[in-house]
Amino acid sequence: MKTTIADIRADHYLIKLPVTLSDSTHGQMTHFELVTVRIRDEGGREGSGYTFTVGTNGAAVHATVQSDLAPRLAGERSDLIEALWKKMWWALHYGGRGGTAAMAISAVDIALWDLKARTLGVPLWTLLGGDDSKVPCYAGGIDLYFPLDKLLAQTDDNLKKVIVTMDADQILDGKAIGEAEMARQ
Repeated sequence: MKTTIADIRADHYLIKLPVTLSDSTHGQMTHFELVTVRIRDEGGREGSGYTFTVGTNGAAVHATVQSDLAPRLAGERSDLIEALWKKMWWALHYGGRGGTAAMAISAVDIALWDLKARTLGVPLWTLLGGDDSKVPCYAGGIDLYFPLDKLLAQTDDNLKKVIVTMDADQILDGKAIGEAEMARQ
């Protein structure tokens, strides 16, 4: 079904964390940033997408969607997702192929696929070829500076929510660990 993009809206939210987190790569994180994208077609159907950061660069992602991508996609056929992806890629590639550009494209791409699924009246996971409505997930949540009792409580809480499967590189974030970290293993 052919649909035309009538409107693209991006929003930027700061999500304060209940506790400051830290890891070996990002340092201290007091909040996450969530950038949402809503694409509405001429019939009023809406698809949603998002991306997030660990506290920086969300405003740049939001601005990229609003200022650089939305004007280029307005009026285009929303069902031609690969063509729209290429249009976004080539519009942004000169300024950088990763980071802000990739995150902005990702949020719009997810919204386009969600809109397509809604237009077709099917769940997104089946449109993308899925065969099971249950999706495995990862809930590591490991903070290098939490004391042992807090790490254990966090892990217990995660286990109550989901079944967790982890590899050592997920636990350790690919970094060498010291004696204090070894004691927590």
